[in-house]
Amino acid sequence: MNQKNFSLPQYLQFAQYYPEAFAAGTCAVLIFFSWFCLQINWVGLALLILAGAYVIGGYESAKEGITTLWSEKELDVDLLMIFAALGAAALGLWQQEYHLIIDGGVLILIFAISGALETFAMERTERNIHKLMAIAPDTARLIVNHQEIEIPVNQLKMGDFVLVKPGELIPTDSIILEGSSTINQAPITGVNEKKRGKKGKHKLADSIR
Repeated sequence: MNQKNFSLPQYLQFAQYYPEAFAAGTCAVLIFFSWFCLQINWVGLALLILAGAYVIGGYESAKEGITTLWSEKELDVDLLMIFAALGAAALGLWQQEYHLIIDGGVLILIFAISGALETFAMERTERNIHKLMAIAPDTARLIVNHQEIEIPVNQLKMGDFVLVKPGELIPTDSIILEGSSTINQAPITGVNEKKRGKKGKHKLADSIR
């Protein structure tokens, strides 16, 4: 890494690239410390730390819930979770049963972790799609009157016949008509496996749009 990568503390860099995961981790740490403070009867400090945990862990869920409520006029699960957590906190303060506030914080933490995992999954899917698009061929061998014509893939039409030679990538979705070989499906499925299939002339499926 160059010097620029070390210009900020590592945890701040992590927060910049993965804010949901950073919020979930910070929320978990704050909840643990607030629980510890309650065990040693530092109630005031515990409530202060819990307030920070609620704000940090529940910010994204509250923002998404309010956005959904404003734009779609619907209550979603994120906003309902915030209401449930705040209700547990209010009940805990009223009855001085502070473990209820911890329970509300844990509820927020669970949703924060799920949001972080969803973000990781979406980013991984986007990276895989970009990699798949990068290795997709730009041209295809079109068969017209028993002759090969190399044309851009975006010029193919339904019903065209495409020839795929050994070692070449299949340029588009199609129905295999003749020939046989082993096809590597890892770029599509993400699993390093090969399937016996046909190769040779391909006819574009009628379902292609």
